[in-house]
Amino acid sequence: MTTDSPTEPGSLADALTRLRDIRLAIEARNDDAFHARLAELRRWQSDKVARFHQQRAAQYNGADLLDFLTRRFYLNGNWSELTAQPHTIEATVGRIVKKDRPLVIAIELQAVADSLDRDMADALLVDPRLPSGRPLDAYSYIRAIRAVGRQDERQRQIAWLDALIGEVAGYANSKTAWWGFKVVSKPAHALGMGATYDLLADGFAAMRACHDMPVATRGVVDAQKTRLERLLGPCT
Repeated sequence: MTTDSPTEPGSLADALTRLRDIRLAIEARNDDAFHARLAELRRWQSDKVARFHQQRAAQYNGADLLDFLTRRFYLNGNWSELTAQPHTIEATVGRIVKKDRPLVIAIELQAVADSLDRDMADALLVDPRLPSGRPLDAYSYIRAIRAVGRQDERQRQIAWLDALIGEVAGYANSKTAWWGFKVVSKPAHALGMGATYDLLADGFAAMRACHDMPVATRGVVDAQKTRLERLLGPCT
């Protein structure tokens, strides 16, 4: 796992390589019970986070942004067209955008989430109080998250989310940036990054609809920090 700070993430190629490797390792697991628990865990987390922030999102017209982050990005995001050839994609992205840092942070977020989810699924599988076939609940989730630990990486997730918001908050409300983003649609699709562009376009539109995004998302970040400390204790 990367040791880069949230403010200085590594290269896009490195981030894509990490994401590719963890996803290949997960796909290689020949264990139906593991894949079932992993899918259940991811759906459970997506639903719980969405509900946790639902009221806060409604205050800022951020329901679509919350749905994007919890479902379209985290749960359904497909990065395969980028991870197939990380160094080639890094060069290609450099040809159509001047600043790839937000994309790097997004990829790093997904890679850490995938790694933690894999270990959480393994912890659930060996939990003697969660027999095979019994649905995941809050108690088994808390036991698993405490068994896995890795608090530094969970803190890094929150810090990266904060950094990503800082990168795109002003960008999302800029008409110039919006039109600039639309201009690269055809090149992105022509260069084999159409699905990624469409996913990011969904996120861009959701951010533009959110009122006072820096304030709204600050509340989300602070709430996530508090929630993590409640589950794992203060970061030392």
